[in-house]
Amino acid sequence: MATGRTSTKWIRFAVTDKDGDPREIPVDSIGSVGLTYDEVELTAFQDAVKGYLSNHPDAPIDITGPFDTTAEAALAATGLKPTLSGSHTVLSVIDSVDRNPRGLWVAFGIRGYWAAGDPAFGVDHPTATNGYVCTKYQVEGEKYSARFVPYPGSTPEWDDEILVAYA
Repeated sequence: MATGRTSTKWIRFAVTDKDGDPREIPVDSIGSVGLTYDEVELTAFQDAVKGYLSNHPDAPIDITGPFDTTAEAALAATGLKPTLSGSHTVLSVIDSVDRNPRGLWVAFGIRGYWAAGDPAFGVDHPTATNGYVCTKYQVEGEKYSARFVPYPGSTPEWDDEILVAYA
């Protein structure tokens, strides 16, 4: 684990495939990562400043990248260069038709390839009731776009672990 700042070239994205195995796919953009809470305004006339209460969190993740039909490859271990699977190979069979929760991992390598102890977000230990669902997979020309949303009751979180196979 390194400390300091990083750049987007060290970000890795992986999702579990139709068989529950972790696969890293090529991405060229990742939307906001983290929890976003609905805000309920609770201000009374007598309050000097508006007041809010956080409600239910949400954690959608939108990605785009190059359309790729490369064969599936095993997820690279900690500190190693990514081994990429084809985006279409993985996403075309887990899109909105398949409503099973998937593990999803956005890893932020600090000044190098992601290593154990570096920050990561998502559901890295997926189960039958905890993970992400792919609600959109579209291809336009040489680019794809996909959207992942938490499965009902799931708990995506920040941690520092690598994505594991479906439990």
